[in-house]
Amino acid sequence: MKQLFLKTTLLLFAITFYNCEDNTNLNNDSVGNDTFSCYINGKLYTPSAGTGIGGGDIRPFSWTFEPDKKVFSIYTRGEYRIRITSVNTIIGNNILNEELGDTFDFSHSGMIVQNSLIFYNTKNNQNNGTITFTEFSETTAIGTFDCTLYNDNGDELKVTDGKFNLSLDSRTN
Repeated sequence: MKQLFLKTTLLLFAITFYNCEDNTNLNNDSVGNDTFSCYINGKLYTPSAGTGIGGGDIRPFSWTFEPDKKVFSIYTRGEYRIRITSVNTIIGNNILNEELGDTFDFSHSGMIVQNSLIFYNTKNNQNNGTITFTEFSETTAIGTFDCTLYNDNGDELKVTDGKFNLSLDSRTN
């Protein structure tokens, strides 16, 4: 009876271990491989591409940099649409402490996460999070980000361990 219990327990453990979802963020810091990922409330998120007019693929994200204004912005597609905008961007830490008016707001430093069911935004005058650049130019943006966002009811959404590694190829669709 003990052997049957032990074998059953080991079998259940093996099946459970084998079927566990791999939730590892593999977005490495190597240069120019056009990646973006983060955890949204502990679940790994990587943007997915869509289909454009005529059936052509749309990239899963695009980014812009306006050197004269030092404005960086990235926008993702997929299960969630994420917008991160940084004004007066520098190498190192950049604070995300302003509410974005919408996903086209390029005048404030903040973040939005939304889909058809949710809308979370950074709040004004709070240290909601940071976006940290290790490399930044008109052709490359590499860094990390973490942020806490809020909906209209005050509920929190945690975006953690965010990583991006962007080259000129992913700047526009």
